[in-house]
Amino acid sequence: MFTNAEKESDLIVEYTDPLEGFKGWLVIDSMTHKLAAGGLRVQQGLTCECVQRLAATMTLKMRIAGIRADGAKSGIDYDPGSPGKQEALFRFMRAIKPYMEERYSMGPDLNTTMPELDAVCQRLGLPSIKNAVARNQQLDNEAFAQRTALLAAPCGHATLGRLRSGAGVAASCLATLDFLGISPQKATVAIQGFGGLAAGAAYLLHRAGVRIVGLADREKSLFSINGTPLDIPALLSSQDNGEKGIIPTEENPKAAYSDNQKIYDLPCDIFVPAAIEKAIDKEVAEQIQAKAIACGANLAVTEEAEQILHARAIPVIPDMVAGCGGSLSMEGLYGPDTLPTAEEVLHHVDRKTRNIVTAMLQRSEQEHISPREAALRICAETRLYPDSKPYVPLAEQIA
Repeated sequence: MFTNAEKESDLIVEYTDPLEGFKGWLVIDSMTHKLAAGGLRVQQGLTCECVQRLAATMTLKMRIAGIRADGAKSGIDYDPGSPGKQEALFRFMRAIKPYMEERYSMGPDLNTTMPELDAVCQRLGLPSIKNAVARNQQLDNEAFAQRTALLAAPCGHATLGRLRSGAGVAASCLATLDFLGISPQKATVAIQGFGGLAAGAAYLLHRAGVRIVGLADREKSLFSINGTPLDIPALLSSQDNGEKGIIPTEENPKAAYSDNQKIYDLPCDIFVPAAIEKAIDKEVAEQIQAKAIACGANLAVTEEAEQILHARAIPVIPDMVAGCGGSLSMEGLYGPDTLPTAEEVLHHVDRKTRNIVTAMLQRSEQEHISPREAALRICAETRLYPDSKPYVPLAEQIA
């Protein structure tokens, strides 16, 4: 079994825009628990089937993380570059507002950001896209506002909100390196993507001493010469100054510039697809020169490619694991009895992700199965708590 996408989604809400005619969907994969969480994306060509797969993956993230919530996803089939995007989001979110009030905890996803989604919420009279969390976590307005405000707290080069998903990817890489017996200071990582997820992962991996030897955006790849790591702080600084994508080669004298396919040719310890779906297909899987893959992007590796990589003894950390940083950050933010700091939330993501990855890889090795199959078995064994708060302190969690 590749995912739990074979299961029928418990709730599908289809939206047809009265002004422009585009379609949108809210999918709640399971209604076992009181809360369902997952991001909203804006993607041209988006289909209901894709939203269903993404929602199913979100449920797996919740299960393997031991979070007492279910998976959801929403999105509109719309050009993210259109000047009408914000109004299109407003109309769609207005239609699904009742679910956001009661059950659906929304987050940013492809081509959306927390500030723009929260701006729509304010127009709709909701305090936050996380409004359902306050209700189901039984937090009063003041406590909810204090914790939610932490997402905008400075944390390293960015805010907690911008780093939280990348923290899960970085922790997955570090746990995998430990499993492979490679120290962070000797490790090399190539990352496909340089949006928020990839940038957060790059920052935290660089902070841990890992050498980032390649990055790619939609148009180009930037890769190191003679193993010299890329200047991640400079690249992140250019991003913070409003530059789009990766800055030109002349500003990186120890790096070279090529087309965006070059990223697949770089020898590295871990390759991180952190941008698009189906980034690693059969052809890439047969040729890639990495010791492991950590899937930051959802559905980043095709089923056929994953089978090829497993046959090549290249472990793939699936998206349901490497992509759980956002979900775990919510647990670290809203679960503790007292208000945490931003660094404590990131530490929670790091510690718990590493534990999950280690358990999955050990089981994969012991039972001679792929990491994904090991993860799915762990998910199937996870106890469910339909009447519980979604996020509980670690001390109250039962293994």
